[in-house]
Amino acid sequence: MSSLFNKLNPVEVYNYHQRQGLSNAGIDAISWVISQWPNPTLKASNLSAQKPTNISICQPQRREITLQDLQVINKIISSVPTGKQRHYKSALEAIIVYLKEVLKWQTPGVEKLPWPDPDLRWYERITAQANDAFKLQAEYENVKAQFLQQRSALSAEFMALIIALEIAPLTIAHLVNIINDKESIQRIERQTYLNIKHLDKSSNQDDLPKSSRYHLPLFVYQSLTEYQAYSHSKLTEKQLLKRLETLLTSFSISTQVSRHYQHLFQAVWHYRDHVVPTFLKDISYPERHVATPLVSVDKKDQQRQLVRIYGIDYDEMAVTAIPKANQASKKWPHLELQNNRNKITECVHDLSHWPVDNILPTMLYRYTLELINFGGVKKQKLADSTIKKYCNIQLKLTSPLSYDQAIDQELLQQWSHNIYDNLATETEQLIMLYFFRFMRHQSLTDHLDISQFEPPLSPPGVDPFRISIEQLHEIVAKLIAPPYGGLLQRLFCAVTVIISYFAMLRRGELLRLRLKDVFVDPANKQLFRFNITNTKEGTTKSKHSRVVYTVIPEEFAILVRIVIKNSELCEPHQHLIGFTDEPYHSRQLQYLLPATKCIKAICGQQARFHHLRHSGVHLFMLQALHLAYNLPPQQTTNTEQMKRLLHDDVLAARFDYWLEGQPFSLCNDGILLDEMTRQIGHEYYATTRWSYLHDIDWLYPFYRPGFGESQPREFSHSELRYLLGLKNDSNDLSRQLALISPDYQAKDINQKRQNHVLLTETALRQHLFKTNKNSVAQKPLSDFHTVSIAQDTVKYHQKWLGNANKISHDFLQYLFLEMRKVKEVNWPLLSQISQSPGKYQFLPITKAQITALSNLPAIVLSNGIHPALTLTLACNVKNARHFAAVFRQPLWRWLAPSFVLTVNRKTKIDILLNRLKDHFAQSGETITLQKQPVGQSELTITLTPKLSETKLNPHKQHAKLVDLQFVVQQTQLYLSHFQQNN
Repeated sequence: MSSLFNKLNPVEVYNYHQRQGLSNAGIDAISWVISQWPNPTLKASNLSAQKPTNISICQPQRREITLQDLQVINKIISSVPTGKQRHYKSALEAIIVYLKEVLKWQTPGVEKLPWPDPDLRWYERITAQANDAFKLQAEYENVKAQFLQQRSALSAEFMALIIALEIAPLTIAHLVNIINDKESIQRIERQTYLNIKHLDKSSNQDDLPKSSRYHLPLFVYQSLTEYQAYSHSKLTEKQLLKRLETLLTSFSISTQVSRHYQHLFQAVWHYRDHVVPTFLKDISYPERHVATPLVSVDKKDQQRQLVRIYGIDYDEMAVTAIPKANQASKKWPHLELQNNRNKITECVHDLSHWPVDNILPTMLYRYTLELINFGGVKKQKLADSTIKKYCNIQLKLTSPLSYDQAIDQELLQQWSHNIYDNLATETEQLIMLYFFRFMRHQSLTDHLDISQFEPPLSPPGVDPFRISIEQLHEIVAKLIAPPYGGLLQRLFCAVTVIISYFAMLRRGELLRLRLKDVFVDPANKQLFRFNITNTKEGTTKSKHSRVVYTVIPEEFAILVRIVIKNSELCEPHQHLIGFTDEPYHSRQLQYLLPATKCIKAICGQQARFHHLRHSGVHLFMLQALHLAYNLPPQQTTNTEQMKRLLHDDVLAARFDYWLEGQPFSLCNDGILLDEMTRQIGHEYYATTRWSYLHDIDWLYPFYRPGFGESQPREFSHSELRYLLGLKNDSNDLSRQLALISPDYQAKDINQKRQNHVLLTETALRQHLFKTNKNSVAQKPLSDFHTVSIAQDTVKYHQKWLGNANKISHDFLQYLFLEMRKVKEVNWPLLSQISQSPGKYQFLPITKAQITALSNLPAIVLSNGIHPALTLTLACNVKNARHFAAVFRQPLWRWLAPSFVLTVNRKTKIDILLNRLKDHFAQSGETITLQKQPVGQSELTITLTPKLSETKLNPHKQHAKLVDLQFVVQQTQLYLSHFQQNN
């Protein structure tokens, strides 16, 4: 038996197919095939291809069955001399389908499989039920109308039909679970959802069971609430099948194979609502998607975090090398915390800064503190022994993790593999995986990919989260606004978020974007094309290039265009984000880390930078669906920002590369999902569906057209009485409808007596739930108020610039703005100045420097051949201190001082020369001595730029307005301003 497949449970494979009605393979046959399975063909993972040869990493098994694997097992099965061979082939097919659908393995293409396409056979089972599907729908409507008029008691089988025909064509097992589970109904403000738990078992008992959230129409909400209000005995699958058989027989529907009831329900949806097979699978099987978490954000904590997003969070003075055993309690502060968990305040440890050389002691301390304060995933309070079991892993952390390693995605991934692959047991690996999960929720290590550590014979993990367009606005608003961070750092941080969201980019893809990879349509400056490809800094995850077309709203697009415009003089191969030649790790530190901190502050600690890509994919899907179904945005969303993004003009622009001016009806709509996945960078839609398109409630207006909560439809009087909680013969309906609908109120008596009323569920929900408290406590994630496009454009642009009339204390900002005034930003030259301090960081001139500057004589332009600044002063210690306080600071390292000491012939030269060498000049700096017959001795200091000639875009070589002479002139004006206005 394969060492891998011995953990594949044949019972789970069997149960899966029994629930789906897909295969007749028995447990014994499945067990036999598993026992004969050869070791799968190993393929190097994407990670291994990028690793240096001196790094030993045990590669995780890819979730893939190759054609070679199938040929080997088929050969073994074909050697069986009896009719059992047919059973084993059926079992083999059942295993392959299970691996593909449940465990998300890649399998050979349909044309290469030794059996008919499973999806085609599934579809054939649905179409075979066409006649009965039309019967069932007609009979259901009759029974429903009768129920609404007579208000008879709800039976379990009718309740199952209501769910299966109003929400989704679920399996019998799911229907039973919903009917029995009184917690399956969720109400959040005016929204109602059906939370359906997955039937797949998690490989880890400590994990919460996964679930998916479906839209819950008012009729189903009312009827299910009514049914569950009564004390019913637990319903079993066998009981429900028997009752359904009786009910369907009364409808003159064949019930020969009860396992195919779901196919009957699916047929109703397929023919009644024209649900395409891909979406039919999505709505039928909750295990194909996972619910996003309901997140609460504490506003006070949020404000504390927002203040620190641009702050330096590392401590260069801290030295925390891996400790020796006898020093463990001193070097691993979490040990002291464990021993004094009832006196946490006495175990003070700085949580705001990370040690530069090794972040692990601080990370373990945070992990321990969080487990003590908040418990685990399932238990609110953990025992001391449990906390020690999870947290005393310091001896397993055999390699330190420096701050620079932590901020770099590839280096962090290498470190995590080194640690994980050296663990001896599965228990140790599981405990370490818990710690890695915690690390992934920290801003510094937000990019840790833990999917590579998941066992391939368990359903893959998923990180469900979405950032709404309103939250994106708030994130950009916080990133772009002063006073924290430098002008250009704030711009880059905001643009990284914007592009990652709308272009659906991974963090590495974003940082590797070059100027030549970004194109703005001259006819529509909100339409962008991004070329995502391999560069010298790294490759795409799939190793393949792709092109992304997207429309970015003007309030955001103007910021992206500013970044592009700033780099107009740069060579095309220069990266878009950051300064010219700024190292990759610096760009991660300066732009991605602050953006990540802001995302977590606004959206909660579970949110990660990668969720921008998730959210962009969700938006892309909504835009594609609106294009395909031709639905107006007001029928699917109630937010103004999202309505703008779903407007016809936006859809036409984004998909113009494909439509080429033609209406969508003339295009091949069958490849729409393929076209989407291609731009996202996935090979299969199933990957996108599982990993990015979370939940299913948002799909309801598309797969049940006309019945979405914002889609107007006709309600009968009997249904309205039921939904409003009135008796079936109540006369109060007209009064309540007048409160709900102004259109109804304006009708005359005869019109009001008509049996059908045109309304939306949204209007009914506003009336029904206007005073009730939420059944699920959820604080609002954002206080953002929507404003017009023009206001947004002005707001973000002006917020970014701040008070442009006031000279900034940040010299780089001042110089950049002066370049903008002459409409020529010499970005390569500006970049050289920016990196002169050694790190790309916000370094404003301080009050102490301004005071020292005011005590120096006027700084003027040099009369020499080359651009330079000069100042002439007495050669004394006081002036030396003032000079050092200003020009020996990191901000001015790009200026090289040289000294000319002019000495009166009667003055003792040695004294002044020694003073010059001891207090003014540094090693390697030029000193020239001159004598004069009359006049006082003086020292002239010349400040010459240490800037090399910059490489410019070959097509922009004529642009020479902004050169070294310009920079020196502006520097003189800047320094003179603070000298004169102190």
